[in-house]
Amino acid sequence: MPGRLRADGGFTLIEVVVALAIIGLVAAVAVPALARRLDAAYRAADLAQVVGSARLLPVRAAAMGAELKLDASGLIRPMADGQPPMDLPPGWTLVPQDPPPRLGRAGSCTEGSLLLTAPTPVRTWRLHFGALSCELQVTELGGGS
Repeated sequence: MPGRLRADGGFTLIEVVVALAIIGLVAAVAVPALARRLDAAYRAADLAQVVGSARLLPVRAAAMGAELKLDASGLIRPMADGQPPMDLPPGWTLVPQDPPPRLGRAGSCTEGSLLLTAPTPVRTWRLHFGALSCELQVTELGGGS
């Protein structure tokens, strides 16, 4: 056809701009939600790391034949294997509650709790070691979302 400038099967500039605007809007909504879910997944993995470390602690103490009092100094002093008692992610804190748990040479425990705090947003959990069996109970105490 004479006078026709557009080739068949192509897109106009307006169609391309509208498609890019739609993709931009979808990305503006989806990316922050994805980032929040990713942060939540990292926090859940960090919590699982700490809980696993706490559950393994009575076994480590028994294997080394060591008694361990999880007070302020006991939480930072390396054990006989050269490692700290608890494996904490960067920025997380662990504070003993009254009374602090004690782990015996035979793998037994005296009842006690630790307060675990995660940074930004601040969340807090109570790690409670049960008497004798060292059963660990984890209770979320609160914090941000």
